[in-house]
Order: sequence, then structure tokens, then C-alpha cells
Amino acid sequence: MSDTTSPEPKPESAATPAAPASVPAASAPAATPPAGKPAAPKKHETPAEAEERRARRGTVIAGAVTLPLITLGVVLLAVPLAVWYLSTVIRTLVVVVANIVSGSGAAKDANSTLGQIDPAALGGVTLGFAIVGAVFVIAAWLFSFFVLRAHRVERPGYVTGFGVTVGLVIATVLTATVGALTGLLFGTARTVGQVLGNAALSIALTGLGSVAVTVVTGILVWLWMSRIFRTRVADPAT
Repeated sequence: MSDTTSPEPKPESAATPAAPASVPAASAPAATPPAGKPAAPKKHETPAEAEERRARRGTVIAGAVTLPLITLGVVLLAVPLAVWYLSTVIRTLVVVVANIVSGSGAAKDANSTLGQIDPAALGGVTLGFAIVGAVFVIAAWLFSFFVLRAHRVERPGYVTGFGVTVGLVIATVLTATVGALTGLLFGTARTVGQVLGNAALSIALTGLGSVAVTVVTGILVWLWMSRIFRTRVADPAT
């Protein structure tokens, strides 16, 4: 009986693994957002929404710039009127009150002191203030009109005109309120140094508060006017 030897099996290490099939580029997994930052869903903005957002941005810019410039221009235009008022009406009232309280001698002193304020002598200065104020008013008005029109706000002339009128009234009331509140600082002063310090602080706070109030008022009033003068589109279902 002859011995039959079976062939020895090849070692497993000699077997070469088959190359993995290449993954198509289309089946590659999509890039995932970093941890902790979920991907926000894309919102498709309609043309009407984009137009409304553009008009709102232009209205905010116009109101925030126009009303402060208009207010400054009106204040500068009021300087000649204030000088004339001081040299006429205020002078007469002071002389009358001094005559009633302290007699004719005090009235003559007050009259001579206030008489040194000559409106004609300050004509060049007051004229300069008036010119600069008029430039500010006209420039602010044109700025609002063209910015609103560039952002396709309806009826930019009406929005600017009524915005300036309503905004000046509201801003004047709010500015006076801010000035009254900051004036309460004088009640805490006991010495001359404290009075001067409180006066400087009160003036600074009044100025900053007035600017902030005027800017916010301009934005809100311009948005209000643009909503009022917006053309109402009828519902086709009605």
C-alpha cells in the first residue's frame, strides 16, 4: 500500500487580498458641518421681500441722517432771530422788571448794558450762521428725497416733508425733556466748583441725549411716514 502525499496548503500570508472597488465620486458622503454648528436651512427670498427690505433700509438711513441735520440747520437759522430777540424783547422786559423791583437807576444800568448788544455789529456772524443753517436744511432735505427714491420708497417727497414736520415737533419735545432731566444735576451743587462741574456734565449729557433722541426719532418717524404713504394693493380675491 503506497503512501500518497497530498499537496501542502499555501500559507495564508501568501494570499494577496483583492483590491477594493473604487467608490464613485457621486457616492462619496457629503461634507458635514462642524460639531455644534448645525447647518441653517436656506431661505429663498422672494422679490417682493427683497424689495421691502431694501426700501426699509433706505428709510432708516434717510431718517437717521436727515432729522439731525435738519434740526442743526434750524438751530443755526434761529441764531439771527435770537440776537434780535435779545436786543429788543428781552431788553425791554429786563428794563421794565428792573424799574419795578429796584427803581429807575437799576433800569438805566440794565438798559445801558443790554444796549451794547448791537444786532448790526453781529450782522456778519449771524449771516454766516444763517447761510450754514440753510445749507444744512436744503442738503438734508435733498439727501432724504434721493435716498428714498434710490431705494424705491413710494412717494419720497411726501415721506420727507411730513417726516421733517412731525419729526421736528417730536424731537423738540423729547430734547426739552432731556434738558430738564439733566438740569436736575444743579440741585446737588453746593460750591462754585460743583456748579461748574455739573454745568459741564449737564451740557455734555444734554448734547449726547439730544443727538440720540433725534436719530431714533428720525428713524421711527420716517418708517411711520413710509408706511402711511405706501400704496395699498387690493386683494385680488375681493
